[in-house]
Amino acid sequence: MTSRPTGMRVQIGVAGWLVLGAALGCGTVDSGAADAPTGTATTEYAPYFYSWAWDSPAYAFSSLVDMRARGGPAAVSIAFVLSGGGCEASTEIQAHRADVQAYVAAGGHVKASFGGASGTYLENACATAGDLAAALGRFVDATGITDLDFDLEQGARSSTPALNSLRGVALKQLQDQKHVRVSFTLPVAPSGLVQDGLDIVRAAVTAGVDIAIVNGLAMDYGNGTDLGTTPVHSVDGLAQQLRGLLPGTDLAQAYRRAGVTAMIGKNDDDETLSLANAATLVAYARQQQLGLVSFWAIHRDQPCAPGATLDLCSRVNTAAFQFSQVFAGVTGAP
Repeated sequence: MTSRPTGMRVQIGVAGWLVLGAALGCGTVDSGAADAPTGTATTEYAPYFYSWAWDSPAYAFSSLVDMRARGGPAAVSIAFVLSGGGCEASTEIQAHRADVQAYVAAGGHVKASFGGASGTYLENACATAGDLAAALGRFVDATGITDLDFDLEQGARSSTPALNSLRGVALKQLQDQKHVRVSFTLPVAPSGLVQDGLDIVRAAVTAGVDIAIVNGLAMDYGNGTDLGTTPVHSVDGLAQQLRGLLPGTDLAQAYRRAGVTAMIGKNDDDETLSLANAATLVAYARQQQLGLVSFWAIHRDQPCAPGATLDLCSRVNTAAFQFSQVFAGVTGAP
């Protein structure tokens, strides 16, 4: 997924991922992390919200509160947090803390997603694990958000032995200090995580990180992929992997710690996730009691105006929030 509206999420397709994998502060906002669904039969639903879209007239809504008032979801993953210059987090969320607070006060839940398909990751800009933990701690203090996701999809720039170790050690320090909830969002093939993602998760487990969810990016598989069946296969592959990766996890528990994120409507390649495809995925998520369902992105869950780019709409919607209504059915949430 891209970190700016100059295009959608750019991937290289499943075959490319497989080749790549083989080759390679004023108080807190209650972001709901303490009540996030861990170990219950409730599936979390939190579509992505563009961090760059705040106050922009280009989109159908200009804030979290505005989105909710128009019928949008009660939980979001704000994307993306990157390096804002050196070993400091970017500040879009901090600049809109009042909106975040109002959304949460009205019953909303906010996740912060670090990473994305472009830009400089915070861990790439920090020299040591201690530096990264401190920068993440400052972000938590400044925003009040304690539900943190790490969306790592830049191949070798996301996953090297040294970087994975640094990230894992930093996240363990952060959890010890701030009691944050940590999830990973990673590309998947039909068989599950590719090698980079496996290495990221293994390093975090080795460091002692308590991983709430490993979320598969079930999108951009390659032209002609059946999006009614392939994302389900990816979920099954991911759950089988998590059974071996996460200590003491049986298959049922592995599904509870697996997530799935689709790209609604037109993907970056020649494939389209239809409303019927979304309903199939949601039904399977309910059946397996997945930990999370999400999609890219809530700003796209709109009909297209003439000439609209793909960051603005899905090319499928005939009304606003149609996909959100389908995905929210995983929990019965509004």
